[in-house]
Amino acid sequence: MTNDLRQLLCENGQDHLVAHLDRLEPSLHDNFCTELESVDWIRATSMHRLAGPQVTPNLPAELGPIPASQLSGPERDRCWDLGIDLLAKGKAAFVLMAGGQGSRLGFDGPKGACPLGLPDDLVLFEILVRRLLRLGELSGTIPPFAVMTGPENDAATREWFQKRQGPAVPPSWPVLFQQSAAPALDQSGKALLTKFGELALVPDGNGGIWERLERSGILLAWKDQGVEWIHVAGVDNLLSLPCDPVFLGFASDSGAPLSCKSVLRTDPSEKVGVYVLDGEGRPRVAEYTELPPKTAAATDVDGLPVFREANIASHLLTLALARQFAGINLPWHLAVKKIPHVDPATGVDLTHQLGCKYERFLFDAFPHASGMSVLRVRREQEFAPVKNALGIDSPQSARTALESLHRSWISRWNLPEHSGWIDPLTSYAGEREAKTASWS
Repeated sequence: MTNDLRQLLCENGQDHLVAHLDRLEPSLHDNFCTELESVDWIRATSMHRLAGPQVTPNLPAELGPIPASQLSGPERDRCWDLGIDLLAKGKAAFVLMAGGQGSRLGFDGPKGACPLGLPDDLVLFEILVRRLLRLGELSGTIPPFAVMTGPENDAATREWFQKRQGPAVPPSWPVLFQQSAAPALDQSGKALLTKFGELALVPDGNGGIWERLERSGILLAWKDQGVEWIHVAGVDNLLSLPCDPVFLGFASDSGAPLSCKSVLRTDPSEKVGVYVLDGEGRPRVAEYTELPPKTAAATDVDGLPVFREANIASHLLTLALARQFAGINLPWHLAVKKIPHVDPATGVDLTHQLGCKYERFLFDAFPHASGMSVLRVRREQEFAPVKNALGIDSPQSARTALESLHRSWISRWNLPEHSGWIDPLTSYAGEREAKTASWS
């Protein structure tokens, strides 16, 4: 260990790591030293100081509802045409947030590769790939595509795309980049070890996506290609519409550099963040854990919640704004949970003790945008999350939603003898021909 590293660790309250390193066998010493040097210990100290257990969370105050737009059929058709034109000119790209594991679904691998019981064993990754390929057929240009992986699933995600079988895709498509990670800490701010000679590093939330897109060179490469809009969405929505032409047309027409999709929130107990305006009229997302129960349950004269625009993790922003977001120091959020770790002196398993995981959220950058528009879409058409193994928001409930949507298309197309399953390569959003989709 260099004197500089020793001093850095001690100055940031990590003297236990110095002692641990000094006790390691030579075979582990060098690798652990390299790992310690790769961590930003000043940042680790800062996140604990600013958001640790000793800090009272700064809950939002004076929140107000945010207006949302709902498009009529003709308006959707017009936005669709605008979006298809943008796609044809190569003006839009898609970023998939896919750092999650499928452990809650009983699957040992990336959530995007988890079996869902779909025809041909299609998974979330493949559904999205095929929807993007269909857009290429509709517009003449396949959108650039990037996938943000996590430290736990990066290798497995790369392997899935390398071994993927199905319709051909462009070379080096998608581009993969890894989400940043931070050390897990104990309640006093000391870094945890998963085992002797190995730090407990955990993903630090999706808020690092802007910085990672910039540092990886993806944003600059896309700028050089002429990309002007970036659609960012999560992997765990079976009905997600990547680079949705309607969304693109709506966003470009709104005049705002940032647009977000919402669905109507009708149940105050639903565990979902909502779009709001803060006391200064700036857009932001209030997580369900941040809203006091009385505020979350407040209803308007129509009987619906005052805060009704639910976040479905589908965001469209200009490339210029994404680059601006990359330079912002976003706030840290604390999650206290059981984290696998051992005593650095004895190796005794201490997983039963709660540890501190610090995260940043991408939407904490939204108040820095000069404006934001919200497009409310139908839940039954665009939001079928896959989060739980059984019950609500499970593969079965998502599959049921997809089947119901496909049946509505088939009925509209007047094909009573159809099998009931529509391959995304055949129809992106209910369109039968290459011109427009059907929105009724």
